[in-house]
Amino acid sequence: MKASSQKKKSKQPIKPRKLKRQTEEEEIKKLASESISFDLAKPPTLFSDLPISRATLKGLQAAKFEKLTPIQALAIPRALKGRDVLGAARTGSGKTLAFLIPVLEMLYRQKWGAMDGLGALIISPTRELAVQIFEVLRSIGKFHAFSAGLVIGGKSLEDERDRLGRMNILVSTPGRLQQHLEQTTNFDSDNLQVLGMSHLPSLTAR
Repeated sequence: MKASSQKKKSKQPIKPRKLKRQTEEEEIKKLASESISFDLAKPPTLFSDLPISRATLKGLQAAKFEKLTPIQALAIPRALKGRDVLGAARTGSGKTLAFLIPVLEMLYRQKWGAMDGLGALIISPTRELAVQIFEVLRSIGKFHAFSAGLVIGGKSLEDERDRLGRMNILVSTPGRLQQHLEQTTNFDSDNLQVLGMSHLPSLTAR
């Protein structure tokens, strides 16, 4: 018999970017399944008990968030199931995380990218609260690839216009948002997936 002169082809290694994409797709499928089957009758105690992405959990751990407050334990699992949530709790009860975590998770599960535009809009009644929300968002969302912006007035409208088209998540006050809706022609919210309103009574009283 003649020895074969052909060499066996070695398997090509998977490129890091492709491997990352495959890992993310597997995680998204797993999270979707876990969210559906999550038992709402048993409120979670720790953030690690929630069906959330590694990136969000890593951000929470880096910010030293470990245990859920009552409003978070009730609201987050329902939001992760895709339900609309209206929650009320006292100041300092953790309402901000209760809606920011679902915002990050919803966009992550939809594989939201830079070209998809604005995916989440969060409206806060005052500049101070908007800044607080934005800082928490940056803290827990820093391991995601989303771009986030804050528009609250006090800065050049033109400068904000230039950045609006690159934002996936926007935190804004009602007045500044109205200005952009009326004066910024390229402000595109057609792809908006999530609307969060902080301190709703204060917003509706305006």
